[in-house]
Amino acid sequence: MQVRNTKQKKHIISILKKSNRPLSINEIYNKIIYELPRIAKSTIYRNIDLLLEQNLIEKYYFNDNEIFYLYKERDSDHTHFIICDDCKKIYNLPSCPLREIENSIKAEGFIIKNHQIQITGICKSCALKI
Repeated sequence: MQVRNTKQKKHIISILKKSNRPLSINEIYNKIIYELPRIAKSTIYRNIDLLLEQNLIEKYYFNDNEIFYLYKERDSDHTHFIICDDCKKIYNLPSCPLREIENSIKAEGFIIKNHQIQITGICKSCALKI
């Protein structure tokens, strides 16, 4: 199957690459309409589905299961997050704490498809306000 690189898809990739955190469809839409004012959200959804199929982006569930997307530099990339319950700021964990566990599970012959860690709490800035 040949995958087309449309200008809409290129803009979506560019927006995700520039972001330092996962973005929702609404956030992508609010950024892309300046360049492509006639783009429909359905076009963004279609392109996001293609990017997921191509393993170029990762899907995350935050804020009561709202879906967010993050560009992957490499196939093996994945990130885990800490989310502030007050300001909703998202922080990246510096590394994957499950690597060792995952390796021992794989050694038993189990095929791991995906895993995600999401920690919630109060960030330092919000904690100072309490």
